[in-house]
Amino acid sequence: MDVLRFSFNAVSPLFFVIFLGWFIRRRGLVHENEISFLNTLCFKYLLPVYIFSSVQNVDLSHEFNMRMFVVFFADITIILLLSMVIFRIAIKDEEKRCIYIVNSYRSNNLIYALPLAVNLFGEAGLKSAAMLVPFTIISFNLYSVIVMVHYAGKRDKTKNKDAAAKDELKKTLMEIIKNPLIIGSFTGVLIGLSGLKLPVFFTKGLNSIGIMASPLSLLMLGTQIDLSSLKTDVKHSVFSCLVRLVICPLLTTPAFIMLGFRGPDLSTLAIASAAPCAIATFIMSRNYRIAPQFAAQTVYLSTALSMITIFILISVLRALNFM
Repeated sequence: MDVLRFSFNAVSPLFFVIFLGWFIRRRGLVHENEISFLNTLCFKYLLPVYIFSSVQNVDLSHEFNMRMFVVFFADITIILLLSMVIFRIAIKDEEKRCIYIVNSYRSNNLIYALPLAVNLFGEAGLKSAAMLVPFTIISFNLYSVIVMVHYAGKRDKTKNKDAAAKDELKKTLMEIIKNPLIIGSFTGVLIGLSGLKLPVFFTKGLNSIGIMASPLSLLMLGTQIDLSSLKTDVKHSVFSCLVRLVICPLLTTPAFIMLGFRGPDLSTLAIASAAPCAIATFIMSRNYRIAPQFAAQTVYLSTALSMITIFILISVLRALNFM
């Protein structure tokens, strides 16, 4: 019972805020232009400040865990390669296959990892999760561009597919460099490595701003859930969500445990593996015109189902004393 109470207390605050966002949108209390503005506010300002504040307080000379980054990168690379082989056989529709592949390794880790890490382990969990953020952003974006450019080229039969791919990769690299989350992460890392102590008034001011990031991000996630759109491709949507929420964590979490990860680091890796499909996948699928409706459905459905699957994951790991 204590395990279930611990897991419920960790997970339920996140999903309460998500549900509140869904309820607000459902009642028409917030409109599309307001949602767009608040999403931009979170992405460009609040989340970068939150990540910077978290990372710059880390004693990187003692707490920097390169092994965790290497394992994470190997994890998503192996999942990507396996999914390309398996879904080439299992999924005949090439556009849906592309979304299946991206969903298999890319999760909505940023919005889930930070608040859940705080609920589970407090400051120690936040530091571990925050340090992984820049690596997830870079890895997810690079792999997603490679996969989507490949499938968009196959559909359009573009003669200059290689040139188009290079242009997209260059564009993505520039977007990564200018990404506010990356800037916030690496600025925090540089401050942490330098040993520079920022003035108290400045750090307290940043903390006051950053503390709004997680709840507002979760609230905005809730406003974008639209389960009424699940009118077509229900079978494919459910299967893709099961791959993201159940199969991938079942494959990766035991591997993390066997490699010796425990506590906050195991939590960071497990949540990255078990979080629902990324909103960014839907945005990219719309830009590349690759099954955008199917991508949106997997985001909505996986977010709803993750309320159950993440609760179960944390409960099991807690019961086995791994967290």
